[in-house]
Amino acid sequence: MDWDDDGFGLGSLISEDAEVAMREDRDLVFAREYVRLRALKSKNAAELACVRAGITNPEYHIKVVAERQLARVEVQRLIAEAETSGMAIERTEYTRDLFLDELQAVHERALDAKNFTSAISAVKTQAQLLGFMDQTLNINHTVTAKDLDLQTLRAMVADRAKPAMVIDAGYREVEG
Repeated sequence: MDWDDDGFGLGSLISEDAEVAMREDRDLVFAREYVRLRALKSKNAAELACVRAGITNPEYHIKVVAERQLARVEVQRLIAEAETSGMAIERTEYTRDLFLDELQAVHERALDAKNFTSAISAVKTQAQLLGFMDQTLNINHTVTAKDLDLQTLRAMVADRAKPAMVIDAGYREVEG
């Protein structure tokens, strides 16, 4: 084992056999996600597939990691197998992780285009999805007596009625 880990960030923490098995699993996930995303006409299918497969390297931009992954012969073979296996190419559910991945891709493209307003907006939205930003919600409830049944209305009046606030009014006819 050595410190050169081909960009997977594993170093010498695990055995070479385990590292090879993990790399093969990641390659398979990458290939399936790449085929699925490409069928959905995603512009950055390779980048998103890398993120979802856990193939990242902080030393390199995600585009570089994706290009290297696509250039590998083993990965090309797995992609061809995934295409011929007739995988179901259908987005059936949306998850928070899916939105976070797509927002990360938007952020990367915005930075590349030097569109910092969009990049900041993508980061803010990611932070909101992750729960890092406080959000204030104003909820207004409007209930009228017509919306309540008689028992509920009586209970509300009994709980909140105060004798000092009751106004006694009468009606009297004036002859004139």
